[in-house]
Amino acid sequence: MEKSALFPVVFLYGMDKCRLPLEIGTADTGASIEEERRLCYVGMTRAQEELLLICGQKSSCFLQEIPEKYIKRELPEKTEDEETKKTVQMSLFDFI
Repeated sequence: MEKSALFPVVFLYGMDKCRLPLEIGTADTGASIEEERRLCYVGMTRAQEELLLICGQKSSCFLQEIPEKYIKRELPEKTEDEETKKTVQMSLFDFI
């Protein structure tokens, strides 16, 4: 694959606090955080039409740097089945 390959849709998953930038092992060195920021930027710029940045409740500081006018937030929709689903404890012996 060439270095500047572009894709119609790009998914960047795991854009969460503590994952990007990775807090473990970086020792908060400016160089390592800037390298992670650069790699994140490279991934974002590969999208031709749509870029999906997926995160949990606490988003990465890199996402907080994106101007709000460029962001469209979507939350997963709950279905009736998910709302009424009950957890059932199963036994290993139920399968015998």
